[in-house]
Amino acid sequence: MFNITLHDNNYQGFKLADVSNFDFAKLNEPEKAKVRKALDSISNLSLKELENKGVIVFPTSAVEKELDDRKIFSVQDLMKDDPIIKTTNIMGFFSIGDVQIQIRSRFDKDDEQFFLHYMLSKVCNVAPTIELTDANRDPFYEFCVYLFPTFLKKAVNQGLFRTYVTHEYNDSNIRGVIDFPRHFRNNIPFNGKIAYRTREYSHDNFTMQLVRHTIEFISENNSLRKILLIDEDMRNAVQNIRGCTESYTKSARTFIINKNLKPITNPYYTEYEPLRRLCLMILTHKRISYGQRKEHQINGILFDGASLWEEYLNVVLHEQMRNKPDYKDYEFEHPNNRKKQGGKHLFEGNKGLIYLDFILRKSGKIEAIIDAKYKRLENGVDNADYFQLLAYMFRFSCNRGMLLYPYQKNEKVSDSDLFLAEQKGEVSISIYGLEIPNQEKFDDFCKEMEAQENQLVNRIKI
Repeated sequence: MFNITLHDNNYQGFKLADVSNFDFAKLNEPEKAKVRKALDSISNLSLKELENKGVIVFPTSAVEKELDDRKIFSVQDLMKDDPIIKTTNIMGFFSIGDVQIQIRSRFDKDDEQFFLHYMLSKVCNVAPTIELTDANRDPFYEFCVYLFPTFLKKAVNQGLFRTYVTHEYNDSNIRGVIDFPRHFRNNIPFNGKIAYRTREYSHDNFTMQLVRHTIEFISENNSLRKILLIDEDMRNAVQNIRGCTESYTKSARTFIINKNLKPITNPYYTEYEPLRRLCLMILTHKRISYGQRKEHQINGILFDGASLWEEYLNVVLHEQMRNKPDYKDYEFEHPNNRKKQGGKHLFEGNKGLIYLDFILRKSGKIEAIIDAKYKRLENGVDNADYFQLLAYMFRFSCNRGMLLYPYQKNEKVSDSDLFLAEQKGEVSISIYGLEIPNQEKFDDFCKEMEAQENQLVNRIKI
């Protein structure tokens, strides 16, 4: 097994020798070819292409073209003995045959992944119930469990999955095709019953059974079962799944897994395909880790850091605002490009569709446009980011814009208010950072994060 561990947002690049558990230069030629082929196959695939190949992407990929074309990393000097890997905003775990790759958040040190855990717990509305100090923990598995409530609720909101299922009966109420071999085997001499089979449009099918097995698997773990009770929607979803899978038996788990290896293509139940992938990852994690180890198969889960940071800020801003009585007149609007919700137009005639990150209103009037940036700003803000924010401000006749970004102490850009030239101080862009703590224990990390979130909201108060 070849393991490679990277961190996101490294545009300078990592030397493969510094981030792997093997010395690439000392590998034999077949081994080098295997690693090169794996890296090349990933480097040349976009996030959207990986999603189409079965890799889970969270948050679900955005509709804009720039995300579809984005690569998760690039490789230079691949044919040499010291390849360089440059990473983007994408984090996650994936495998190609015997090559396993982790891309961690740059804010997480060693094996600890506190920041990614914390953001996911906020976005998915899951209290951190997983013990992070266990030396034998599997971070890939932990993140799969974090996502299960979100994926399950989205799927159930589309309706309980139904499909045609073949059932076998042996009674006197024949209503299908007679199964003569089974009938002769079970009912001779004749006992008044007929063996037959029929196809019925049912909720109790292989897909729903897979979800049921995942629910029961999680419920067997004392530290994880709380995830099934996080809110009323989750409790109702679990109850509905259990109610419609009457034929569930624990001993059939391997059989059900094997019956769910093909993708779901039903156009009416689009949310069940990512749920199917996630359930398989949870149920088979001990055997296949990041995925089934076939030579050319890509498996895993990826997190879009920019989108996750944006969704995290959305939760934090709403939480903090609700907790402060002096903010009762303020409202945060969060257009969502992934769901095609809240889009605006730059020009008349419904032209130039745009999705802002946040719009801050006071008594219905737009007070500020807020842009979330999950990127390194040690060298300052790019002019392109300024221009984008100014264009949005101009479009909505708004005099104040804000740019919010995460940072560590050694890479902080000083908070600042920049005033547009020759506007008499009436038009400004404020740059505010959220400091990501460096703690040894996850509980301490969470407490300090909450304090930093409160300070950030106090700074953006108008």
